[in-house]
Amino acid sequence: MIAIMFNIKMDMKEFDAMVARQGGVLRQLPFVVSRLLNDGATKARQVFVTSTWPQHVRARNTSFITASLRIEYSTKQNLRVAIYDARAAKSASMTILKGHAKGATKTAHGQLAMPARDLRDYGSHGITKSKRPHAIIAATPKRALRITQRGIFVGEGGRLHMRYSFKSSAHQPADVPFYDDFEYVMRNTIRTGFGDMMAQATRSR
Repeated sequence: MIAIMFNIKMDMKEFDAMVARQGGVLRQLPFVVSRLLNDGATKARQVFVTSTWPQHVRARNTSFITASLRIEYSTKQNLRVAIYDARAAKSASMTILKGHAKGATKTAHGQLAMPARDLRDYGSHGITKSKRPHAIIAATPKRALRITQRGIFVGEGGRLHMRYSFKSSAHQPADVPFYDDFEYVMRNTIRTGFGDMMAQATRSR
């Protein structure tokens, strides 16, 4: 599996104390923790899709984030859970989600074509095809098109408007709080659900 984005490690001493207070059986702990981790990961993914991504990135195609995120569920033998970018399995390059989560610097052997702000509406595979450089060049009459060392310009309303600028590198800021939201959802799920989950496990053993 490539490019797992989020995981969690837990101090089991804290859980031991909670189990003792609940009067549970310690050997039920891995089963309970695994269920809590999986519940938390499911909730966190839903938060990413409905809140985290759309609140920080202007994207008309909501299927992009839904199609990208997958969950690696835990078992009682392996108490690790992760939300990862399925797109990373198809490419060794930096994915869009990882760049927004951690920040990154993109470099190019030649030049990078950086879209103007009003073009940054991502589809399921990044910027929609109709707004990519080759599509803009093909669709623009030659008299209205200017390609310079600075970028690609299109004449509209008697003025030239930059559609893409050329740069050798570009910084992608860490502007989507995937990690913070993940940690908050996981901690809240464990804090509020442990007592009931432990009680269910001890009753059913």
